[in-house]
Amino acid sequence: MLVLVYVENVGDNLGEVQKAVSEQGGVEGQRKEVNVGEYAEAAALGRLLKELDFPTDKNRIIQLVQQKAPINISERKKEDLLNTLQQNLDERKEYYNVSDVTRAAGLVQ
Repeated sequence: MLVLVYVENVGDNLGEVQKAVSEQGGVEGQRKEVNVGEYAEAAALGRLLKELDFPTDKNRIIQLVQQKAPINISERKKEDLLNTLQQNLDERKEYYNVSDVTRAAGLVQ
């Protein structure tokens, strides 16, 4: 099971996001089951997609991200995130939740 952690007010400070995730990973009895390659981007994408009705397709995801103001990332990082989505999401596939999208985009493995 993938759990995305939303860290408020960290801007582009990847170190703070990684610290928060590391602290969460240190909880006794818990183990890390996924590898999150881009913490800030995965969290920002989750926040951008929180109003999206699933299941959905690539075009609706791209359209929503283009319309929304960036959350906890710069406009440049949002554009990078859009490029990642455009390159990695499959137009023929339906995505059932944010976890599906982050995995398909290569932000989470």
